[in-house]
Amino acid sequence: MSTAGSIIYKAFMPTLKMVLCILLGFFATKKGWLTAPGAKGLGAIVIQITLPALLFSSMVSAFTPENIKAFGPLVIVAVSYQILGLFFAWCIREIFYVPIDFRWGILVSGLTSNWGNLPTAIVQTMAKEAPFNPAVDVDLGVAYIAIFIFIMNTTFWGLGVHKLCAWDFQDNRRIPDHPPLKERWSSQLELTKGKLSKWTGSRKDTRIDMESQTIPGMEMIDQTSEEHRSVLRELERNGIEPYLPPSDPHSSQEIISAHPTSSIDPNGPIRRCSLQIPQYSSDKDQSGSEPTAISEQDHESVLSPVRKPIWKKICLLFYNLPNVTKAIIISIPIATIQPLKALFAETEGWSGSKMPNGPDGNPPLAFVIETTSFLGAIAVPGALLLLGASFARLKMPKNWKDLPLGAIVALTISKMILVPIFGIFVIQAFRDHTSLFPREDKIRTFVSILLSGTPSQVIQLVVTQTYNPDGTAETLSSFLLLQYALMFILSTAIAAIALYIVER
Repeated sequence: MSTAGSIIYKAFMPTLKMVLCILLGFFATKKGWLTAPGAKGLGAIVIQITLPALLFSSMVSAFTPENIKAFGPLVIVAVSYQILGLFFAWCIREIFYVPIDFRWGILVSGLTSNWGNLPTAIVQTMAKEAPFNPAVDVDLGVAYIAIFIFIMNTTFWGLGVHKLCAWDFQDNRRIPDHPPLKERWSSQLELTKGKLSKWTGSRKDTRIDMESQTIPGMEMIDQTSEEHRSVLRELERNGIEPYLPPSDPHSSQEIISAHPTSSIDPNGPIRRCSLQIPQYSSDKDQSGSEPTAISEQDHESVLSPVRKPIWKKICLLFYNLPNVTKAIIISIPIATIQPLKALFAETEGWSGSKMPNGPDGNPPLAFVIETTSFLGAIAVPGALLLLGASFARLKMPKNWKDLPLGAIVALTISKMILVPIFGIFVIQAFRDHTSLFPREDKIRTFVSILLSGTPSQVIQLVVTQTYNPDGTAETLSSFLLLQYALMFILSTAIAAIALYIVER
């Protein structure tokens, strides 16, 4: 078992590598080497090409029908981290002051995490040394991270969570300033008490008075009946016969028709706004022509919309998915179906026997894995350079007192400390008392604990700038800055703790 110093050193070296890449991106932006259009192009290459290639090559090489069972436990852990982060973000919004342009965005920051480049860089470095198996665990660790990425993309894009970033800039959805928590809950309590007292008071008013055997309001009915009788007596005394309404409905129709009706201007608004509804008759008209009718087939074609085949709907849905999600969906069946996997990678029981190799001794489509691995090597360094470029372009407010420091610190603590504590204890409980995290699969336990303490994802910065009419995201930048500034210390600590738990 490694000593405490060696564990900290192993955990710090991948973090140091990330720090250097981020600093290079920061200084390249300040020098003008990495301009805004260049960063935008590099970001598109990383997200649309290199990261999907990395995930495809890793998942096809690492996943087998045996370890694909890890998909379920990792999904449970990922969703648990998201729910817990969302709950903490909602509590922070209720307790602390949050600017009006970030009251929905803070929920997105609590729900989402950077499960892409940051943990991938740590896993690719630490899985090459003991206690992990470098021949298997490097690709397997990246494949496990791909499951978290799949859940994050499904939540952020598939479920429409990214649209919450736009609600902060829509007048009908903006949450106005609210008083402090104590005053807000006190007023809510008083309002609830008022509603309860009003409800109980109305119940008392409608009770029957058992002593007088009368119901409140009956005196009004008696008074009205007495006035009616007095009027009838007055009419009889003067020799006037009271008018009684006719009981026959035809006679009432005659009375109504006897009154003159007001003329309607044919050019008035009623005619101009009226709908031209065609009249259909069941008999022949005066000219002797047959009545017109719409056939049943034409009626169905007019009323029912054009229905696309189900396979076209599925293809359209798949086409609109992010490339990262497409790569994950394509790689899972290839990795788990043995004949398909034998086309791309070495497969026990198939390669060389049931599936002949190419002239070079490799599987027929091995060049696909080699190409995607070659492209995927650019993903992590390029993403870290972009992260440094984003920090270089952050516009911080001139007065630091205007920042919501309470909410910024609370969100950082919740994502980088509280959620990791939950992950550490839950993953250990799963490993010791269930079969979800077997002890021999050390990289699964390590990845699950490591991904519990990652900061909010940077893609929210781009989405918020897109939805904001001003094209800025200064409030979000202040929240991200503290998380990524402490990431170098807290990620090292989480990686060291995860490595210590794996070696136990």
